[in-house]
Order: sequence, then C-alpha cells, then structure tokens
Amino acid sequence: MGRAETTNGKAAAGDDVDRAALAGMLSGYGQEQLVDEVITAWEELASANKDLANSNQRNRVMELDLSEREELGAPDRARLMKADEDLRDREARIIHLERMLDDTRREKEAIANSVGAIRIDELERNENDLSEKVESQANIIGELEAKLDQLVEALEKAAEAGLTSITADEVRNLNHELEDAHRKIEAEQIENNTVSEERDKLREMVTQTKSLLEQRDLRLKELDGQMQRMMDGPRSISAEHDYLVEQIEELKRRLLERNREYEALRRRERRLHRDVFERDERIQQMQLTISDIEGGLSDRTAELKTLEEVHDRMAAEVDGLRKSERTRGVVSGAFQDSLGVLRTHEQTKARREELGIEDDDSIPELGEGSAPGGSAAPALKDIEDLE
Repeated sequence: MGRAETTNGKAAAGDDVDRAALAGMLSGYGQEQLVDEVITAWEELASANKDLANSNQRNRVMELDLSEREELGAPDRARLMKADEDLRDREARIIHLERMLDDTRREKEAIANSVGAIRIDELERNENDLSEKVESQANIIGELEAKLDQLVEALEKAAEAGLTSITADEVRNLNHELEDAHRKIEAEQIENNTVSEERDKLREMVTQTKSLLEQRDLRLKELDGQMQRMMDGPRSISAEHDYLVEQIEELKRRLLERNREYEALRRRERRLHRDVFERDERIQQMQLTISDIEGGLSDRTAELKTLEEVHDRMAAEVDGLRKSERTRGVVSGAFQDSLGVLRTHEQTKARREELGIEDDDSIPELGEGSAPGGSAAPALKDIEDLE
C-alpha cells in the first residue's frame, strides 16, 4: 500500500511538473502561435478520434464476422462430428463384417473338409451301386419268372399227356416251390422298395444340404459385396459430405414424390367423398321414393281391403237372395201342389155327384180353415233349415 501511494504521488508530481513546464512554454508563445498550436492539437485529436472510431468499427465488424462464422461453423462442426461418428461406426462395422467373413470362410472350409461331405459322397456312390444292382436283379428276376412260367406250363401239359415221368403231385410241389419263390421275390421287392425309399430320403437330404450350402454361398457373396461397397465407400470428410449431400438430395426427391403421391391421394379422397356424398343423396332420394311407394301401396292395400269387405258383403247379400229365391220356389211349389190336390178332390166329388155315388161318411170332409200355405206373411228361411 505504501509503495502504491508513493508511486501515485510521484506520477502526480511528474504530471504537475509537466503541466507547469507546458504552461511556462505556452505563456512564452504569442497569440497567433498559440492559436496555431491549439488548431494543430485539435486536428491531431480529431484524426485520433477518427482513427479510434474506424478501429472500433473494424473491431465491431470483426466481432460480427467472428460470431457469424461461429454460427455458420456450428452446423459444420456438428456435421463433422456426426461424420466422424459415422466413420467410426462404419469402421467398426467393417471390422465386424471382416470377422464374420473370416468365420464363414473357416466354416465353409470346415464343412467342405468335414466327414459329412465325405459321407454324402459315399452315400451317393452307394445309392448309384444299389440302383444298378436293383435294376439288374429286377431284369434277371423277370427273365427267370418268364422261364419258370413257361417250364411249369410245359410240365403241366406233359404230365396231363403222360409224356413225362413227373407226376401231378410233383408238378404241384413245383408250383408250391414256385409260389414260395414268388413270395421271396415279393419280399425282396419290398426290401428293394424300402431301399429305394431310403434312397429317396437320402436324395432329399442331399438336396436340402445342397440348398443350404447354396444359401450360405449366397450369403457369403452378399457379405463380400457389402464389404466391397464399404471398402469402396467414401473415406474423406469431403467425400463423405458429398455423399451426405447426395443422400439429402435423394431424400428431397423422394419427399417430393411422396408429396405428389399424397396430393394425388388427397384428390382421390376428395373425389371419393364427392362420389359418396352423391351416392348418399341418391340413396336418400331412393328412400324417399320407396317411402312414397310404400305409402301408395298402403293406400292401395286399404282400398283393396275396403273393396274386399264390400265384395264379401255383396256376396253375402247375393247368397241370401239366392237362398230366399230357393225358399220362395219351394213354397210356391208346395202351394201349387196343394192347389192341385184340392182341385183333384173337387173334381172327384163332382164326378161322384154326376154318377150318383153317395159320399162315404167314414171319410170326414175337410173343415173350413185357412187356405193352403197359411195366411201369415212369408218368411225368409233357408231351404236346408226347412229340410
């Protein structure tokens, strides 16, 4: 603290001395020279202020440029860091794929040199040998069967004709032996069929093994292609940047295509909505038409019911009139019959009087009464009720 105060005191004393010296020097100048000195000092101060303003402006511009470069460089740095991460990931993937390729190659060599391949070759050779043997034996057996059939037929004919010393029993024994031979041959054929089935199974196993080997070879080729593409891919930052730019352009192009497809789908959706709206309107109109038709049908049904009721009533009236007509006809017929009987009786009585025949008192005369048919008003009754 003491040293600082001493230093400040010395500086203040020095400034006072310089100021006193400057005041003494200026007091010795004339007025014009003093004005010139003041103007010169003012110009120097103005130029210094101008230089300071220019330097401040340049500093501000440099600060703005620096901040802008920092802002512009931040995405570049982020992309650079991302590219570095992608590069490290791809290098790790390349290493992993190389290891997988080495493993698959070793596995391929092991499978190629394994006992399974040797066994498959041996089975194929055995299969070919067995097939050849089976074919040859089948041919021989067929020839022997044909010859045996011919021999048996010849022996049977000779035994029947008595041209040989072999009896029929011996022929039968030979037939039994032949049947046994046939059964043995059938058993051998069954065994051959079993062998052929096993051979087919072995062929299927060989085919499956070959298909698996082909799939493994295809997978190895795909891994080789991926390795080659990874090895031939961009390694430098600029090439990676170009590659990413190409990918971005491709994604933009795909996005535009998807947008076009989306717009097409939107147009199609609007068209479908319009079609659905028009269809709904037509359906509503059809529903209204159907409701009108149903109302008309209900009205027509009511009219038909009314007409049916009127028809039933008129049919009942017609039936009643028909029944009354039948009743009236029956009544009039009975009345006519009674009148005929009365006239016949009167004629018989008059004829007796003319002939002078006396009346038989044993038969009483009809008393006076109402006319036949009665005097009451005719009633409408059914003829069936009268019966």
